[in-house]
Amino acid sequence: MKTGLCCIFNYAPLYRASVFSKIDEAYDAQFYFGKEVRDAVPSGIEKLDYGIFRRKPVEFVNVTHKGRFPWYKGIQGLPFKKDYSVFLVTGEFNWAYLPFLVSCMIMRKKVYGWGHGPKNLNGYAPFRRFFYRAMAGFFVYGEKGRDRMVELGFPGDRISVIYNSLTGRIGDIGSYAEQCRKNLKSSIYADRFGDASPVLVFSGRLMPGKRLDWLVDAVADINGEGMACNLVMIGDGPEKESLERLASLKGIGDRVWFCGRTYDEDILAPLLYNADLCVSPGNVGLTALHAMLYGTPVLSHDDFWHQMPEYETINDGNTGLLFRYGDYDDMKYKIRQWLLYSPDRDGVRMNCYRMIDSKWNSDRQMEVLTSAIRQ
Repeated sequence: MKTGLCCIFNYAPLYRASVFSKIDEAYDAQFYFGKEVRDAVPSGIEKLDYGIFRRKPVEFVNVTHKGRFPWYKGIQGLPFKKDYSVFLVTGEFNWAYLPFLVSCMIMRKKVYGWGHGPKNLNGYAPFRRFFYRAMAGFFVYGEKGRDRMVELGFPGDRISVIYNSLTGRIGDIGSYAEQCRKNLKSSIYADRFGDASPVLVFSGRLMPGKRLDWLVDAVADINGEGMACNLVMIGDGPEKESLERLASLKGIGDRVWFCGRTYDEDILAPLLYNADLCVSPGNVGLTALHAMLYGTPVLSHDDFWHQMPEYETINDGNTGLLFRYGDYDDMKYKIRQWLLYSPDRDGVRMNCYRMIDSKWNSDRQMEVLTSAIRQ
């Protein structure tokens, strides 16, 4: 399939390598990526290896004018290149897209956006509305995001739910997980903690917005109420030292394992597979996909306005649980109830596999993408 596709994305994160490489295989595509995103590397967003592409990607510079007007420097001439007839671009509003979209209209070239979709149009609403309406189509990560765009007045027949997928250094993590799922059961946690207590896990950047202090508090409270459980934190970030101090202060230092950051799937796979519940008290994004790839259910809060699209993977009681946003007691109660009365573990594991295998993978993303762009 050849369409002269040009892809423009604000950054080249490793986790999107699988779907990007499939786009590269299916289309005569040239990729343009932002050279860097502010705080991307310090906050742990690893960059993919450009060697996966047939053509070397071109980098542009992300700049901000007067501290509040983001601008992609170097994309304005692309609509006039004869090689490109269709553009697939980062779907978050950027001021550089306004003249870019006008140029594409003049040159009669289609532009498709790919992003979270707007939850509101606050701030320069006419420009934001033009940005989304000028698109030939828009790929949004979640079904609730699509519903919200329709509520805001955007035509539903031009909005496609593309979900999300996950890639690691070993390639497509979904393919890797399918190959090794049957061989992951182990005594890794019994060996580490010296008991067979249930294990809660979090995998991701240890950031303030994740409210991981709540998770440490909950483990301390649940243990204090007579129900033993352990906690594993996989990742690094600015909250790590304060979380370590909190665990020590709460007297559960021996029940919390800070594993540090790793992208080695051979290490991550058994840690996620053998846990009982993945908990993300703040928003949950790719953490949900990663946990469910290995059959581990996820608990997070229920507020769409403060969530990431991946929370839609949580089917209450089947692939995890949702607690009331901002309600610590409800979160702790849901954790305790799940550990005490959770459904059949093997059944839950299969529910998680089906959730990922049916929607949240790069093959499904390509089906959605090619179907929409073909029309």
